[in-house]
Amino acid sequence: MNRPHDQFTTVEGHQVRYWQVGREGPGVVCLHGIGCSVLEWEHSIHALATRHRVYALDLLGCGLTAKPADASYDVAALARFTLGFMDAMGLDQASLVGNSLGARVAMECAAVAPQRVRSLVLSAPAAMDNPTLFDFRLASLPVLGELLTRPTAFGTARLWRTAVADPACITPEMVREKVALARQPGAQAAFLKTLRGLIHLGGFRSSVIDDSHAKARRIQRPPAWSGASRTVSCPWATSTP
Repeated sequence: MNRPHDQFTTVEGHQVRYWQVGREGPGVVCLHGIGCSVLEWEHSIHALATRHRVYALDLLGCGLTAKPADASYDVAALARFTLGFMDAMGLDQASLVGNSLGARVAMECAAVAPQRVRSLVLSAPAAMDNPTLFDFRLASLPVLGELLTRPTAFGTARLWRTAVADPACITPEMVREKVALARQPGAQAAFLKTLRGLIHLGGFRSSVIDDSHAKARRIQRPPAWSGASRTVSCPWATSTP
């Protein structure tokens, strides 16, 4: 199917890129992982849209969304940003589908605004345990992180091949797109600010893990929900943030 066309809205005074597919059914909002974008949903958004109105957005600091230097990029701020996007789309309530950091942001939304979240689909939510990619741990270090995260085709391809089950799906075209987005003004700084708030050389920060577990304990199924709630893990996903 054709890739959805880019649309833009404003959230918290910042330009946000999003995709929208499907005109009927409950709302679904898709949240990508760290350093990613709406492109991660290209091969699944149409399937979700057969019975839902599906939205995918570039989170603050990612893709073609604004990357303000003075913004906070922690999980709480990204959750507020996601709820603000739902407001902009006229969504009083939605199901949230998240991968890695996006899954952790979805959990945060459900914990702080349960009336807004109809259901959760979580793939490898970040910061639930200590391990993460060694490259990300190294990138948390001053100076070295700036060197390691300079966008190049070789480095981008190598990193993404470690993050998927089938390295053959990392095509040259995909790498070119990811490098172009990583070269957007402010993209590297936003990525490192997000990463360093979550991770140090030893892995996820203990305070971040503790907060993740505390928020998970706050999530309860509202009476309006029907059916069983569950956590879904996608076969191509990793536990990277």
